[in-house]
Parts: sequence; C-alpha cells; structure tokens
Amino acid sequence: MSRLKVVEIGSDRVLGTMMRAGERLEFSSDEVQAMVETMAASRKWSLAAAFDLLRGWSNGYVEIVPELSVARVFDGVEDGVPYFLPGHPRVSDPRMAHYLEAGAAILSTTNLDVDRLDPARGAVVPLSFRTDGTWVWTDTVTYYLEEHGIRPDEELCAHIAAQDFRCPAVDQAVAEQTLRELRRSSYG
Repeated sequence: MSRLKVVEIGSDRVLGTMMRAGERLEFSSDEVQAMVETMAASRKWSLAAAFDLLRGWSNGYVEIVPELSVARVFDGVEDGVPYFLPGHPRVSDPRMAHYLEAGAAILSTTNLDVDRLDPARGAVVPLSFRTDGTWVWTDTVTYYLEEHGIRPDEELCAHIAAQDFRCPAVDQAVAEQTLRELRRSSYG
C-alpha cells in the first residue's frame, strides 16, 4: 500500500491524500478525488494508472508527492541517548544490507555517531540518508545490521522483501523531491 499527498507549494499545506491498495484508490477528501478523476479522464487514464503517472506532478501551485516512510533505527531514547531493547530481533541477511547500500544518497555527511552497542569503537556510525523513492533510512540502519545483526524497522524489512531485495534506481529528480519532502516533514 502506498500513499501520495497533494501539497500546496507556497504554504506546504497538505490538501489531501490518495492511497493505493492494488487497483483500488482511496481519497482523503472530495477535492483531491475530483482533481485526480478529472486529470485521469482528460488523459484517458484509469485511476490506478493516474496514481502512478501523477507521482511527482506539479502545475506550479500544487504538487503530488509520495508520503515518505522514514525507517526507525533505535527502539527508544532515554535521557537523550538512543538504545536498542535487549530482545531486539537479530538477522544476518546480506541481501537486505545490499539493498540498503544501493539506496540513492540524498543527504551525505562525514559526521559519525558513537556505536551504541560497542561504545569502545567510538564514533564510527555513519549518518548519511538514503532512499529508494518510497522509504528513507540512514546509513546507521545498515551499520547496525552489518556490524551487530540488528534487524531494521519491520515495515522497512517488509518493503524490501516486497521489492524482492532489488533496490530500484532513483533518478535525480526523485532524489531531490525526496530530500525536499524529508525536510518538509522535519519542520512540519
């Protein structure tokens, strides 16, 4: 299931969303439904095709963008310090690590964090952001998977499996749009 949102460009106000479940679309508002149905009819598209073809569409006043899913890294934070629960699921899956490494870099940094499971290693955990166009994760997720076998966010794992462990190529326009959306969600 994936979701797109219709955003007013000048104000970043979300006018509504549309969600796809198979060939069925659900709309959060009559306004968004009417807009999508009108555009689909004028282009002779099915609604399912319109969902795919309108992703990234803009007329300068509104844009249709994916609602990002951002992967959690830790199980919680206590006194400002992130942690994993002792029973956090473990996994050894090179296919998953390869998928995560293949994501398009959208925000790179040379900053490093302390390894929370082995503090003696010091600041070795990378913090850059990657995407596959639907999900966003940090290289921190990949580090803990590869170094400690920490299983990533369950929903991200399900998404990766649904992609048959093949990370799609992300073009520059989608990468830039994803970064804008990540920044928008961080400040919104």
